[in-house]
Amino acid sequence: MATDPHSTPGPSEPSGTSRDSVEDPIHTISNLIAWADEPEDDQFGDSDNQLIQVSLGVASGLFYSLQAKHFPTAAHSLRVAKMCSWWAVALDLEPLQRDQLEVAALLHDIGKIGVPDFVLANPGKLSADEQQLIDRSQEIGLEILSTCCDGEEILELIRCNYAWYDGSKKHGNLSGTSLPVEARMLAIVDAYDSMTVDQIFRRARSNERAMAELLSFAGTQFDPQLVRHFCEFITEPFPRETESPRKWLKVLSPDEANRRWRANMNGAIPSKLRSHAPFQESLFRNINDAVVFLDLNLQILGWNQGAERLTGLPRDAVEGHPWTSELLGLTDQRGRKFQPESDPVRVALTSNVQAMRRLSIRNAAGNFVSVVAHIIPVKGESGEGMGVTVQMHDATSVESMEEQIQSLHYKATRDPLTGLCNRAEMDRALVEMVQRHTTAGKPCCVIICDIDFFKKINDTYGHQAGDEALIGFAKLLEQYATTNDMCARYGGEEFVILCPNCDNEKAAALAERIRGELASKPQTALGGKNMTASFGVTELQRGDTSNSILNRADRALLQSKEMGRNIVTQIGSGMKEAPIGDRRSWLRRLFIAAEPEVLLKRAMKTNVPLNLAAEKIRGFVADHRAEVLKVTEESIKVMVDGDTLPLQRRAADRAVPLIIDLHFSQIKVDNGSQHTKVEISIAPRRNRDRRKRDAIERARHLLLSLQSYMVAYEFVDTTVAAVDEHPSWWSRLWGSSRKSKAESR
Repeated sequence: MATDPHSTPGPSEPSGTSRDSVEDPIHTISNLIAWADEPEDDQFGDSDNQLIQVSLGVASGLFYSLQAKHFPTAAHSLRVAKMCSWWAVALDLEPLQRDQLEVAALLHDIGKIGVPDFVLANPGKLSADEQQLIDRSQEIGLEILSTCCDGEEILELIRCNYAWYDGSKKHGNLSGTSLPVEARMLAIVDAYDSMTVDQIFRRARSNERAMAELLSFAGTQFDPQLVRHFCEFITEPFPRETESPRKWLKVLSPDEANRRWRANMNGAIPSKLRSHAPFQESLFRNINDAVVFLDLNLQILGWNQGAERLTGLPRDAVEGHPWTSELLGLTDQRGRKFQPESDPVRVALTSNVQAMRRLSIRNAAGNFVSVVAHIIPVKGESGEGMGVTVQMHDATSVESMEEQIQSLHYKATRDPLTGLCNRAEMDRALVEMVQRHTTAGKPCCVIICDIDFFKKINDTYGHQAGDEALIGFAKLLEQYATTNDMCARYGGEEFVILCPNCDNEKAAALAERIRGELASKPQTALGGKNMTASFGVTELQRGDTSNSILNRADRALLQSKEMGRNIVTQIGSGMKEAPIGDRRSWLRRLFIAAEPEVLLKRAMKTNVPLNLAAEKIRGFVADHRAEVLKVTEESIKVMVDGDTLPLQRRAADRAVPLIIDLHFSQIKVDNGSQHTKVEISIAPRRNRDRRKRDAIERARHLLLSLQSYMVAYEFVDTTVAAVDEHPSWWSRLWGSSRKSKAESR
């Protein structure tokens, strides 16, 4: 990449020119030094001072301020001004153009006044932060000149000096020949002088190499025609004293030069909002939170009263000093110290991304307190980085309250002995799991386990050993359960595992692994003897509630105990069967009226004999806590209390008890086996209960649950007229009217 035209003989590194690069041992010092009449000490000659006075008038103080700040930069600016003047004569520019070009050349690097000395004097390669300070000097220079320069043309020349010819670095919409010719000339001379003069970070390049560099970037960074003309011009002998720019010093008038400068009452261009400064300063000083301002080098620029109160460090003791994490004893929440590369302030500055973190610092009393730190990178109007702001809020009271809430929640939801969830938390999670998985149509399982002969353990080894056995069994459950599972102590020696997104097969395999591990592991509390446990497993079925699935799992556990204990028993077929659908034609639904007292009527078929079907019905009755009203050889009538049914919308809703009438008959198939047909009808206990708007929906859930328990499928039987869940058109009309009236009330 070509030499950056914005660079000066200071430590700013020309683009693409490494500070580590050195010319060949045989190099040429620019002969520009000879014709520039540059003195050996840090002073300009009388003729140079006269040229500066005549060109800048009252603004000469700006140039001499630059000279006092960094003499090499001022000398560079003077050489560039002289060479631009000679070249302007060769190009036959108008006198006004030459004057403006000379002034722009003298002041184009005036912004280096705002660059720290350690950056300008750095002989090594600049860091990213230091390079940003050099780049920002361009805006500083324009801000300084905007306060006193009355010639917008000069400011425009300096702005356009930073633009590239091909438009890759634009000033507004200007590129190519639309850029002022004076700005294109200044860019070329600026780059040439930077390359051909010894810098603090590298030796000067030869004229030939500098011209080759300019030519290689002709058409991209520089105007190609002007580059060729400049290369021809620079190879000619330099003008004598009589031909130098000093020849028109007599023509220039100080009064004419002073017309370019005036007092700008509006202030600098980037400072349009300085009228807000008193408000911002008041907010910064008096805000309760600690606020710290840091520049690109992490030097502390601001330290408000909130920071003084929080840290105990006075503003005068820290402002101007570098920021370090050790200054505040900065650590993360766990008290771990930050390495320099992991310091959140440095990370936010380098990544240019704001962050909010909970940290710990040392307060005024020397104790470590928790703070919420909001770290915000600060950008200028053109998007360049300027530093970072750190706002710290004392979070001690918030953290204490959070800890108290977490502690109370833990105590309210945990079993104090085993550390597992207690029954109340398990009940809440079970209701949520059943509702969520029923809606999504995904499987979930419940595992209930019970330590075998636990009373004998207490009687033989004592209650302390019993407690240790419970704690050890709880740890085993947590060890085998997945991160999504919930382990809870149901009561006494009974435990429950809720397994979301898990089917019967996986849940039974999990229970078997736990059972095998427990049976093979000697218990220290039992004198090295083993203990066993029994398990009941079931999967969510259609029409299930939290009570029904828990009752079914408990029934599976009882079967394990009845079969000898230390066994895993699984009950239920899950949600694999297809849902019940209404298979009647629309014509039949239109003309065949349903009996008014019946909500649902279906015929089902199960591929098991009658005695097994009756056993499955017994499980349904037990799990739903149904009341058996009538039993015959071919039928059974049960009543399900409304309180055990799902879909109760509000606590104030009156429960609707439902009557389920089941009629059984055997069917012989071709292979000689016997299947069972079941005719099911569901009706409210009283006719007036049918007016409850959710009765039909509850009946449908009971029908789905029956189908799951019997592992049955719908049987098309012309002798059984299916009753639709939806009432007749007259009932729908009457029910809609009553609903509207009820809602209006």
